[in-house]
Amino acid sequence: MEAQTPDSPETARPIEYPRARVGSRGRLYAAVVLLACAGAIALAVWLTPDPRGYGTHQQFGFGKCGMLITTGLPCPTCGMTTAFAYTVRGRLISAFLAQPAGFLLALATIACAIGAGWVLVTGRIPRIRVPIVTPYRLFFGLLVLLIGSWAFKIVLGLLDGTLPDRG
Repeated sequence: MEAQTPDSPETARPIEYPRARVGSRGRLYAAVVLLACAGAIALAVWLTPDPRGYGTHQQFGFGKCGMLITTGLPCPTCGMTTAFAYTVRGRLISAFLAQPAGFLLALATIACAIGAGWVLVTGRIPRIRVPIVTPYRLFFGLLVLLIGSWAFKIVLGLLDGTLPDRG
């Protein structure tokens, strides 16, 4: 029988890193993030999603999208508020069809609220394994998501006859 060495498979164990604890400043940051996310979610609950897939922001007193008025086609962010309003109601397909980027941002907002609540209550940062994202990759990833969602919204509107909107 061979002697076990520290590198042998029988003694190899996965390395466990201690979970990072946060102090009072970290909990304060978590509280601010939780309040911001909860505010956005509460506003989305308060709004009634516009069945057209855009225009929900007008319930805040804002005017119609200038690009939509001028060209008959939506701007890159048309449908974001509607997507949030549909997402908080669990109408995920409607949210995606209203604005795919808005749907993903709504899910990210909910995830951030849950994560911030976790940090606030436990004082520990949750273990989430994500690849390292540089600011460059994040910027271009979000840019591709926004432009892709905009193209999706225009193509969908042209195919179902709701665009161009001349109303």
